[in-house]
Amino acid sequence: MLFIVDYRPGVHASSSVTVCLITYTKRFGQSSCGVRTTKRALCVSDAGKRGRGVFATTRIPKGDAVLSFRGKEKWIWAIPMELWQYAFQVDYDKYIVPRRHSYGWFLNHSCEPNSVILGRTGVVALRDISKGEEITIDYSTNVGWDGFEMNCRCGEIRCRRQIRSYRYLTDERKAYYGRYVSQFLLESKKA
Repeated sequence: MLFIVDYRPGVHASSSVTVCLITYTKRFGQSSCGVRTTKRALCVSDAGKRGRGVFATTRIPKGDAVLSFRGKEKWIWAIPMELWQYAFQVDYDKYIVPRRHSYGWFLNHSCEPNSVILGRTGVVALRDISKGEEITIDYSTNVGWDGFEMNCRCGEIRCRRQIRSYRYLTDERKAYYGRYVSQFLLESKKA
């Protein structure tokens, strides 16, 4: 069970606001996606050319739950177009728009992410994440819409330059992610 405390430390001298959202979970408990959880603190702060991003304020061990997308599932056409960039796909025709200024609102893409999707809405650490490191996922691992295209600004050595749906990932990359992609994408492969 996740408990979220909203902490807003105020405006800094640079006139940018850093929003810190502290998530507490039961020590060695289970998250909603069935993985080990620990006390966790995340901050939303400046991510350079990517805008704002989510950062770890404590070390996050590999396999630990990082966050979970929460919200009402909606058809894409029921979501205002200006919010589509924040929508998290949970099924071929269903999306969740995270609460404004939540972790999910500011979670950025990387072609070499440190976190992955588990189940329907869970995000877990793919590797140990250091204090101060930005939390990222590969957006391709939760998109089933073939028309999705986005220019990438992750800056990684293995950057694909363009992000597209899961279908367009290489077989090598799909094997690397394995079961750590949105559940609906895995279920469609079984059909």
